[in-house]
Amino acid sequence: MRSTRPLDRFPLVHTQNAEEMCAALERVYAKPTLTGRTKKIDATLNLYQLKDIALGYTKYGIGMRLAYPESNVTLQTFPMRGKGEVAVNKTVSPLDSRHGITVSPGVNFAVKLSADYEHFILLINSRALAAKLAAIAGVPIREPLEFHPFRDDALPAAKALRNHFLSLVDCMGASDVPPPKLALMEFEQAMLVMFLHGNRHNYTDLLQQTPPESAPWQVRRAEEYIEANARRAITLEELAEVTGVSVLSLFRSFRQSRGYSPLEFATRLRANSPRTR
Repeated sequence: MRSTRPLDRFPLVHTQNAEEMCAALERVYAKPTLTGRTKKIDATLNLYQLKDIALGYTKYGIGMRLAYPESNVTLQTFPMRGKGEVAVNKTVSPLDSRHGITVSPGVNFAVKLSADYEHFILLINSRALAAKLAAIAGVPIREPLEFHPFRDDALPAAKALRNHFLSLVDCMGASDVPPPKLALMEFEQAMLVMFLHGNRHNYTDLLQQTPPESAPWQVRRAEEYIEANARRAITLEELAEVTGVSVLSLFRSFRQSRGYSPLEFATRLRANSPRTR
């Protein structure tokens, strides 16, 4: 009988041994410490790795108490079913279908989970995330990104991020044939951008400011660069470098003068090119 667990095409571990599960978690994030008595578990960790992000699915099969040390990876959880609670810096917040957690590098936390608790996890390369933010805002990121740990997925930007994440999970589980590399790279880039907008952090105010307009030559330079490279995924960092302006500024002026964004322009070029794969 075919399993219905998410991301089952990408198993990392399925075990009844709690220590084996903790060792698997150490490989992708950090090794948690079990607190309290732990009975025989029925744990699963599935993981799909892209260049700068990883999509995961976790369940334990029994109630669990776990304490996680610091990590250099940025982590976000999307609870699917069951309930729990998370403690960060002595503040406790619920874990349920509406509330997850976002953990910055260098932050430890502890969770208490019900026996039926299951969640998705999003792991992000923190350096890649900072580079994306610098390109978007057009300023150096001198202080490390620090995210507010407690999240409400009913808020519009957070809900959009969750939906984008679940769409990619569904896409990976729908077929034995993976999506084209170009599509995966663009999906990943969109995930990083939506993550920055869907979570509160110490640079949120910078992203909410109205950007200045780009010069006409900068818009033309972006258009020419996209035309020359339309057959591959074009990163926001590239557009910021070749135009010398922030992505927020470029996108605003590009849309005003062309009626669509630079990435929408790239999509149109590919759609009209029989050579694009």
